[in-house]
Amino acid sequence: MPFLLETIHEDASEKWADNEVHRYYNMPMVAVRARPRVLMRCNVCRDTASLLNVKVGIDKWINAEYFIWEMSAGLADSGASPRWTELFEGQYKEKWVQAQNEFESIADLPERFLHGVPVPPFQVAEVRIKTNEFLYYWRLRANTGRHMIDTSFWHLWKLILQQDSPAVGPFDVIPKVPLHSPAGEDPINPWNMSLPNDRRSAWCYQS
Repeated sequence: MPFLLETIHEDASEKWADNEVHRYYNMPMVAVRARPRVLMRCNVCRDTASLLNVKVGIDKWINAEYFIWEMSAGLADSGASPRWTELFEGQYKEKWVQAQNEFESIADLPERFLHGVPVPPFQVAEVRIKTNEFLYYWRLRANTGRHMIDTSFWHLWKLILQQDSPAVGPFDVIPKVPLHSPAGEDPINPWNMSLPNDRRSAWCYQS
């Protein structure tokens, strides 16, 4: 069963503040040594007010691109949006299956950090969780060109590891339409309707 986060434990110990990077894997030492399999339970939804959501779990911690792929594929597999399922099956599934096969043998090893992940269907995934104390937000971006330690994905991953549980959640995840679509193409919309851009929220981490 997932550990329901009534409160979020943030460990202030030195190891979590250490940004030392492994010379070979070019990743934070904490990430290289961390448990590779922690199940994050998610509700993929259209927006923060939507009652319609799809349950998706991810237990492979690689980077923001892989995370967004997992959410995109989970939404397609659910059939909640037939048009998105059709689009994913036609344009993205082959790449996703290939990526899964490539990571299968190294998903628990630090070598996974050396392997490239194809560009996911969405460029942004907004993640949030509400506890008894606070509402936490992360804005995950694919292909930022930044080092892991400077991304919101790393802040999210560290927090999940600090809960010291094999499963955490549920988190709300909102895949966002890319800001720019190729000329002549309609923007990707998994819910068959425009996704609102709520500028009133102050995100904790954006990168």
